[in-house]
Amino acid sequence: MMKKTYLFAVVLLCFASSSVAQNESEGLRFSRTTHLGTARFAAMGGAFAALGGDAGAIAFNPAGIGVYRSNEFTITGNLLSAVTDVTYMGQKSNDYRYNFGLSNIAAVGVYNFGDDEGLISMSFGFSFNRTNNFAQRYAAVGRYQNSNTYLDYFAMRGTNDGNLPGKLRDNEAYMAYKTYLINHQDSTKNIYFPSLVDGDETQVRQYTELSGSLSTYDFSFGGNVSNVAYFGVGIGISAVEFNENNTASEYAAENNKSEFRNFSYNKKFEQRGVGYNFKFGVIAWPFVNADVLNGLRLGAAVHTRTFLNMNDEYSANIVSNRTFGSEKAWVDPNKFFYNIETPTRIMGGLAYVFSGSAVDDWRGILSADYEYVDYSSIKLREERDHPALSPDDPHYNVSNANIKEFHKGTHNVRLGGELGYKNIAFRLGYAYYDNPYTDKAKKDGTINIFSGGLGLQISSMFNINLTYSLTNQKDKEYMYYAESQVSEFPNIISEAKEYTMYQSNFFISLGWRF
Repeated sequence: MMKKTYLFAVVLLCFASSSVAQNESEGLRFSRTTHLGTARFAAMGGAFAALGGDAGAIAFNPAGIGVYRSNEFTITGNLLSAVTDVTYMGQKSNDYRYNFGLSNIAAVGVYNFGDDEGLISMSFGFSFNRTNNFAQRYAAVGRYQNSNTYLDYFAMRGTNDGNLPGKLRDNEAYMAYKTYLINHQDSTKNIYFPSLVDGDETQVRQYTELSGSLSTYDFSFGGNVSNVAYFGVGIGISAVEFNENNTASEYAAENNKSEFRNFSYNKKFEQRGVGYNFKFGVIAWPFVNADVLNGLRLGAAVHTRTFLNMNDEYSANIVSNRTFGSEKAWVDPNKFFYNIETPTRIMGGLAYVFSGSAVDDWRGILSADYEYVDYSSIKLREERDHPALSPDDPHYNVSNANIKEFHKGTHNVRLGGELGYKNIAFRLGYAYYDNPYTDKAKKDGTINIFSGGLGLQISSMFNINLTYSLTNQKDKEYMYYAESQVSEFPNIISEAKEYTMYQSNFFISLGWRF
């Protein structure tokens, strides 16, 4: 697909599910991370860049592994409830999806040298942390209309293809023609028309189900220098999985005159990917001997670009029903291979820790993180021996240009607090993930996360932590869009489908220190 107009580029950003080809949406989908991990990490908004000592924090700042004083094993279960409210053509609908799995499992080993100064200890660890969950389900139902329908979209795809029916290259146009949803009526110009007559009305419905996640497996190494400075390095292995099952249907009004009754168009899209990056971090206690500023902690970390090797599979079929029978057409599953480079991440943190010695048995933490990610630097690349799916964009030049034009750098903020008394701790957190789109995209991808939790130290070795977090995100997309390549025909574009997603996450972590 070529970038013909400004509108077309915007629609690519807003409607990933309509496209078979890899485009901008894939790069952004696998570049954005939120905070899941352990229950404590999630409860405090993920604001651990200057704290460490938590298995969830290792995926963000590897210097956190140097803070450990003893060995630890943790495991965290996560229950997700995703509720999505959709508004399409003025009509509202609601659906939900549940998902259960592990959001963290980690093991950390510490070797103490027995010294009070210099290199006091070294720590090694492995951690698995889920950093995003794509589980979602939603439906949209439109009003009856007599133009700009899904059938008009199929006809435009055939017209844009510019070939006779026996030589159609466009998969959607091919299936629509085989199932009698569109007709070929002009052999000189190869023009296609929907199988409707003047005055016919149709109603479109769409059902979408998503699943998958973004996870990182980190192998980390760090150290403690004089209980003042902590360092860490790590290699992260990223695993991505995304599945989309999308069914669009269109129904004829009862008084229509044509033979068309309804159709069902099902698309299945599966993505798998594995990649790697490197992480570097430091944490410092600069005023360890001061009175008031003793509790101040500073932290910083850098993540290099993640290099993902992607494997996509796409399949589709259309079943149509007419007055005199039904027809079915399909395209066999196709696999595509390509690479994604996600952006570099830079983060810094500030925290203040006050201990029980100053306020009897009470203790507390206040922390704040800042993170910068430039999503305009995402790159799509061909994999050797596997050319890009679209012949019009063989080296992803168009997609990468769109990424640069319609994505921007973001300023993300995470805040957290903990108040403890004896063997119990109460936690609150908030995270703000900035809109990754420029003003030209006319799209808001801001994410807000509110969280709170409870921790209980059962014994000197065993602890349990519980957390609830609520994620709020708005988005919009289009059911279909076809830019006309014939001057006398207008573009075919559906109304925007706007939705708000609410993700409720419940965490329970079990930890053993020994």
